[in-house]
Amino acid sequence: MPTIQQLKEQAQHMKETLQEQAPNQRQLIGAVTIVTVIVLLTTIGGLVTGGLAIGAAVLTPVFIFFSPVLVPLGTVFFVGVAGLLSAAGVTLVGVSTLRWLYHYFMGYHPVGSDKVDAAKNRIVDTASHLKERASDYVHDAQENFEHVKDQTLATATYLKRANQIGRRYSETENATVQRYIVRVLRVEKLKYR
Repeated sequence: MPTIQQLKEQAQHMKETLQEQAPNQRQLIGAVTIVTVIVLLTTIGGLVTGGLAIGAAVLTPVFIFFSPVLVPLGTVFFVGVAGLLSAAGVTLVGVSTLRWLYHYFMGYHPVGSDKVDAAKNRIVDTASHLKERASDYVHDAQENFEHVKDQTLATATYLKRANQIGRRYSETENATVQRYIVRVLRVEKLKYR
């Protein structure tokens, strides 16, 4: 069984522990303030909700009675306000754009000018690359045209020669003559390649 002295020491120890863990005065005031604000805001929210419900119940018949006037009036008001806000927005965007362009062309380097410069350089690089490719295509097409032209001339000469040889020996059906024509045409064909 513990002695009285030990019990006093344990009680003192427990008292010190409670005092260390207990909130100080500043924390206590903060907690009371937070609870008070929460209760106050909840009360105000409930009163506003109740007021809105009562107001809606009272004003619903008035709105229904005056709806032939209020709905067109509300529509006109909404369209008018929307138009004014749209016009103001478009004007603001236009003025901002003109201001940005002025600063850009005057050399003040506004925000985003580095991206515009990068895009401009990309467009110039792409255009020069496309110009080079188009030039290569034109050059290749000209070379192919010259090659086709040479082949066409060679074929035309070959056919003309075959026609001349064929007319000379058209009266005879001699196999020797036919072999001679084929041999001459082969030689002619080799010449024009």
